Amino acid sequence: MRRWGLLLGAIGWAQQDPQFTQYMYNRFGLNPAVAGAAGAWQFTGIGRLQWLGIEGHPSTFAVNAHTPVTFLRGGVGLQLMGDQVGPFRTADLKAAYAFRLPVGSRGAALQLGVAGGIINKTLDGAALRPEQIPDPTLFNRSTTLLMPDVGAGLYFYLPEDKLYLGFSAMHLTEPSLKDFTATGRSRVPRHFYAMAGSTVRLSETMRLMPSAFLKLAQTQFSVEANLALQVQPVVLGASYRLGDAICALLGLQATEGLYVGYAYDYTLSRLGAVTTGSHELVLVYTLPISYRLIPPDLGVRDKKEFR
Repeated sequence: MRRWGLLLGAIGWAQQDPQFTQYMYNRFGLNPAVAGAAGAWQFTGIGRLQWLGIEGHPSTFAVNAHTPVTFLRGGVGLQLMGDQVGPFRTADLKAAYAFRLPVGSRGAALQLGVAGGIINKTLDGAALRPEQIPDPTLFNRSTTLLMPDVGAGLYFYLPEDKLYLGFSAMHLTEPSLKDFTATGRSRVPRHFYAMAGSTVRLSETMRLMPSAFLKLAQTQFSVEANLALQVQPVVLGASYRLGDAICALLGLQATEGLYVGYAYDYTLSRLGAVTTGSHELVLVYTLPISYRLIPPDLGVRDKKEFR
């Protein structure tokens, strides 16, 4: 993976959605079908500093909230993501709805979700140098694009995360970035995500949590596998992202509803010679059942631990 500075193809990377190592704690941010699946109000905040030491390295934040709603027979949610790569800035705001289909009598469900909103992309031409971009019309001026955007997804899960499977397709209309290039042909490509995971109870206080994640956008793809061990209240994990990085994860179930997680990525590609790695922090808060704004009554079991 390459971005900005000594990285080639800055515009190409400005089209790509950011990568999150702790994807398993940001499922709704990657798949609108997850809305309401936690069984209560759930709030997530995640911040990432990628490839520190490289000029204009990517920095990203995302916040989202979602909840089940009885009369809608599913869940709703809202998410905001901000990303900066060198002179390129992105703000992505979406609302989502997921329809829940119960599967069997043990709390399993299949959810179908849709999301719609806007993307704002800005290019600060004053920060560009001639050798970094071939279109001289972009120099010394700011270009801002505001575009509608839609996505959709599927999400199947068993109670207490015994198993979950998800697939989503984002940027389905491929919003145009014509003002960012001389040819006017650049677009935000469709992004396809797939995720899977499970929780295996080893004892009353110990759980094994394997998961996997796939991202595909045009010719760029990312495959990541993670294995985490929870010894309450601590979570220890490790990930491998194919051809890109190995990652260490550390988490703490600070309270019954609050989870705090940190991840460090050690870069395996040739960028490793010029970067000290990437850092990521995630906060997840799930409201107690008694604070549900609209009691969902969707057959989701009350959980003592973070989903």
